[in-house]
Amino acid sequence: MNLGKIKGESITAPVDSQESHTSSIRSGTDPIDLKNNHQKPSDLQIHTTTANDSPNTTPSDDPEALTTTLSAPLHTVFTRPQRTFIAIMITLGSFFSPLSGQIYFPAIPAIANDYHTTTGRINLTITTYMIMQGLAPTIMGTFGDTTGRRPAYILTFAIYFAANIGLATQKSYAALLVLRCLQSAGSSGTIALGYGVISDIVTPAERGKYLGPAAAGVMLAPAIGPTIGGLLTQYLGWRSIFWFLSIISGSYLVTYALFMPETSRKVVGDGSIPPSDWWVMSPFQYWSARREKKRAIREGRGSEIDEKEKKAQELAKKRKFQFPNPLSSVVILREKDVCIIICFITLGMFVLMAQLASLPTLFGEAYGFNTFKVGLCYLPVGGAAIFAAFLNGKLMDWNYRRWAKKLNLPFEKKRSTDLRDFPIEKVRLQPVLIFAPLVAATYIPFGWVLQKRVNLAVPLTLEFIMAYCQVSCSNSLSSLLIDLFPEKPSTVTAASSLVRCWVAGAGTAVIAYMLDEMGWGWCYTFLGLVFLLATSLLWVEYKWGMGWREGRRQREERKMAQEEEQKT
Repeated sequence: MNLGKIKGESITAPVDSQESHTSSIRSGTDPIDLKNNHQKPSDLQIHTTTANDSPNTTPSDDPEALTTTLSAPLHTVFTRPQRTFIAIMITLGSFFSPLSGQIYFPAIPAIANDYHTTTGRINLTITTYMIMQGLAPTIMGTFGDTTGRRPAYILTFAIYFAANIGLATQKSYAALLVLRCLQSAGSSGTIALGYGVISDIVTPAERGKYLGPAAAGVMLAPAIGPTIGGLLTQYLGWRSIFWFLSIISGSYLVTYALFMPETSRKVVGDGSIPPSDWWVMSPFQYWSARREKKRAIREGRGSEIDEKEKKAQELAKKRKFQFPNPLSSVVILREKDVCIIICFITLGMFVLMAQLASLPTLFGEAYGFNTFKVGLCYLPVGGAAIFAAFLNGKLMDWNYRRWAKKLNLPFEKKRSTDLRDFPIEKVRLQPVLIFAPLVAATYIPFGWVLQKRVNLAVPLTLEFIMAYCQVSCSNSLSSLLIDLFPEKPSTVTAASSLVRCWVAGAGTAVIAYMLDEMGWGWCYTFLGLVFLLATSLLWVEYKWGMGWREGRRQREERKMAQEEEQKT
């Protein structure tokens, strides 16, 4: 196979993939096809550029070579400011689900008192919230992958906004229980959808920079949620929590509906094709498309607009509405590499949520802190999440560049790349194999230092290191999941959310019993050792993951060929 040039770097024909899995990155493909990583650029985008369009390209003296030096198509036509705006909106959107779960904790005694019931019955609303938190992404993630990101986002936030108003005004326990489920269903799908949007607009080469902040919202909210909830409950009453969530979610929904563009590559390709359905396009996107159409007609480029509209209609015909099926996310767990990654992410979340749930008890008994001071003890987790979001993102992108240089492969930020022969598993897992043992090393002494009532700076420092390494591991592994399934990122992220949230809910339920039966020191020692043992799973993925990925690709190609034969 002859490969073209990418920014002036010649790529020679690769050796057989069975002899070397790291021989090249094939250009000219876009990793969104549902069956494999091949697609014709003309199917989804118009803005394909030749190597001669680049000022850094040196023309070849071979006329035959000139005909085959097509560079890979641009992954997206969204500009840097547009991608920054999209990333900010995605980060803010992912903030609501964990915030709604954690901001509720300080209000539990007050709600139980108002309804003349026990805290155990109110805690049941937390359990149902976490069940829906795991289930909803499997529905909304699939919906976003098949229909478009905007309709899914607007639907989820409309449900969330209405549920918050209902929670602020309801006056019965039954209503509280049902509306908390709706609140969870509306907010939790945004995390899976957000990862899909990042995959739409960013290549694997710079995914860390954008994915890190989006994932930070998931970790920052549990850190500041109890503090906000405690302040609102103390000074304005527990209903003010839901009015607060109604105000900020309503503001977000209006901003999103007006300005957020559709990014799904099944709808807009690389972003240059305006959606054919009015309800998928934002008002700002509609106005921009109309303005571009008028300019093109004035400049005599009417045929270009006709071609875009034709492509939009073709995409609309291929895109069929499918009723969201949660099982489509569960089925992904049959893949060995995906199962290993999700199991490790789940274990990390189990340990982290168990720790966050136990902090009020531990710091309250060890140092005599009240609710507000305990809430401040969550801040190191939030600070660590912010640092990890940006620093680990840069580390991920740096490691990608390092491997590309090591294998003498072109490094492309803007253009689509085929990761078939690129060891993306090793690229993503190397930082994790450093951070994961550090997580275990901080968990093991954490319970002992609290049990001995040592200086407060020690457990807070351990908290910061623990959260930083934990978030870094989670970000890298979540990015790897998207790399493995670039054609359905929301679906695979939803599968991760399903298992992670349900197991994390179990962690919050059993941690109190573990602390009582095992003691603080031995409880956290046990958690640390289990986490360290689970790191061996990552070694399995590191060694055999690339082979599993290639086997899956070949199976999908054979399946697609059989379907084509049946049609003809």
